[in-house]
Amino acid sequence: MVTNSGPALAAAMATLLLTASAANAQETTPPPSDAPAASGPAIGFWIDNDLFGGGTDRYYSNGFQFYYFSGARPTYGSIDWLANLVPWIEPGGVRRYGFAFGQNIYTPSNLKARNPDPTDRPYAGWLYGRISVLNEAPTAVDRIDLDLGMVGPSSLAEQTQKTVHKIVGGATYPEGWNYQLRDEPGVVLSYEHVWRGEKPNTLGPLEWDFSPHVAGSLGNVLTFAAVGSTVRLGGNMPPPVGALVTRPTSSIPYQDSPYSERPGRFSWYVYASAEGRAVARNIFLDGNTFRESRSVDKHPFVGSVQAGLTLRYGRYGLTYAQTLQTPEFRGQKSLTNYGSLRLSAQF
Repeated sequence: MVTNSGPALAAAMATLLLTASAANAQETTPPPSDAPAASGPAIGFWIDNDLFGGGTDRYYSNGFQFYYFSGARPTYGSIDWLANLVPWIEPGGVRRYGFAFGQNIYTPSNLKARNPDPTDRPYAGWLYGRISVLNEAPTAVDRIDLDLGMVGPSSLAEQTQKTVHKIVGGATYPEGWNYQLRDEPGVVLSYEHVWRGEKPNTLGPLEWDFSPHVAGSLGNVLTFAAVGSTVRLGGNMPPPVGALVTRPTSSIPYQDSPYSERPGRFSWYVYASAEGRAVARNIFLDGNTFRESRSVDKHPFVGSVQAGLTLRYGRYGLTYAQTLQTPEFRGQKSLTNYGSLRLSAQF
């Protein structure tokens, strides 16, 4: 029996082509402008300063960093070896790659002394560049940072602080920079692992989550191990991407997640982080590795707490935080107290 199947076959093929075209158009259609921009690259800037902590002008006096993180589809596979150093990182996670540039400044409690008290914290600066790999899975985030930089006069910390104090006016002019740590190249390899839930918990109209973490660094500038946690409370919160606490190497996390599908443009949360550290080496307290320099008798265990508020509207984020840290060396006159301002934008 012969049937006229030509028209039927042509109609079926046309239907398949139209379906495929519609599906392809749906995949390539850009998301609406008010959708979260969590999968794109991000740039940011943050600054720490003890002016926000009561104007003490001592110990960790100032720090800043400019950073860039790639989008959720990384393009810098040549530095994937950083993540491959950690065999338990989940292979199905999204990887981002980051680059940063920053500077930290450390001073004693008395800036007026031309010859600072040798039992007080020495003047020191740290100028560095960083490459980072961030691997994000639904229930865990791993981050690795490799810092290369300079401690000592080449860090330009003296010039930075003196220039800022002249501009501000009324600030104490630092007189003891001739006794800062000597020039020394620095290398720090840092790692952080954060556990998190796939979705925040609810508390009435609000959301909250709890994220424990472990961290550590190895290098001639800083060697330590740490454990801590972060609690957040807010509305429309994206999943956490890192421990929201500042450390001596100042590893501020990338703030947004490609797994986030939170509706709307505005989100906010308050947070509190706590971390305890066992410190084997801190060049800013122990002094230079291979040369004579000022140094103090450091405490091997240090605690830090940080509380802050984050606001995000569309692609733009703003965070203010306050940090208190227990004394880092014997004879330290007060807690380390400073504020942090963080700005970020996504594309």
